[in-house]
Amino acid sequence: MKFKAMKLKRLNKLKRLKNFSVKKDSATKVALVAFTVATAGAIGFLMQSGSPLEASAVAEPRDKLIAKSIDTGLNANVLLGRNDADNALPAMPEERYAEASLPAQPIILTVASEVPVASMPKEENAPLLGCDIAVSATPAVAAMVNLSVSASCLPGDRVTITHAGLTFSEVLDADGVLEISVPAMAMDAQFDVTFPNGYAASATADVGSLQFYDRVAVQWMGETGLQIHALEFGANYGEEGHVWFGNDRDLTAVIGGRGGFLMRLGDGFSELSRMADVYTFPTVNAAEAGDVQLTVEAEVNGANCGRAISATTLQVKPGGSPIKKTLNVEIPGCSATGDFLVLQNLLQDLTFAQKG
Repeated sequence: MKFKAMKLKRLNKLKRLKNFSVKKDSATKVALVAFTVATAGAIGFLMQSGSPLEASAVAEPRDKLIAKSIDTGLNANVLLGRNDADNALPAMPEERYAEASLPAQPIILTVASEVPVASMPKEENAPLLGCDIAVSATPAVAAMVNLSVSASCLPGDRVTITHAGLTFSEVLDADGVLEISVPAMAMDAQFDVTFPNGYAASATADVGSLQFYDRVAVQWMGETGLQIHALEFGANYGEEGHVWFGNDRDLTAVIGGRGGFLMRLGDGFSELSRMADVYTFPTVNAAEAGDVQLTVEAEVNGANCGRAISATTLQVKPGGSPIKKTLNVEIPGCSATGDFLVLQNLLQDLTFAQKG
């Protein structure tokens, strides 16, 4: 062993110094100092040199030592010259274990209830790129308007049509086309067609012939069972003069002022569908004196029984503007299915003088 050999050599030297007799005190002091210096040097050399394992730890990088610990099975801390006591986690401070002191009085948060001053910007209609939309309105007989809608990129889509307070929904065909006749409710007739994405197109028509007709309408949304019933010239229910959805006639009935006709507008295949019944009578050209009794009725069915329904009525006198009324009514329970609920005073009866 190298280190032991050095140590024995120095001890033999000390023995020789001990056996060497010096007569003077100064020589003794010199020998004592030499012994002290030699001993301290040997101890320092041993402390600086350390073990071979520690020496290699200083020379090798940390990452290599960790890799060596994996290969040899030795703990990396041993290779680094550390002991387990150096790696012990510090103890948790005792005050962290103390129970939290919560306030006895509850804290109540208050949220402002005022409406913000700023308002969100209005959403712009999505452009229909590559889609040609066209709407046209053409006057026809009996104060009717032939309305044409074309949107080839929207086949089968539902559209909403609005005209002078009258609103109903229709569905485009497989080619994105709709062709219908609409009773005009104003002589200067404007028709607005709104598409599912909010895009709208309009068309107008001059319907001067409306001044010769009386026209009434009731409109609703969903399955309400509402209907207009017109009893012409004293007719009873079920007779030819009883005009309603089940006996609606067509516009040829007005020829010669013999009677009126009824049209149902709208697509009724959804609870969101807007529908309308519109009854027309040729007042100025009535064939005989008399009157027409007008009522709005609701048939109790499985869709409306036991719930509230709402609707709007419109009535146009010759040369006048539509008169609008709103109704809200509770439908009887489902045990009354098949019965009719007659709603009074929503429409004014029509009275005709004999032609002069």
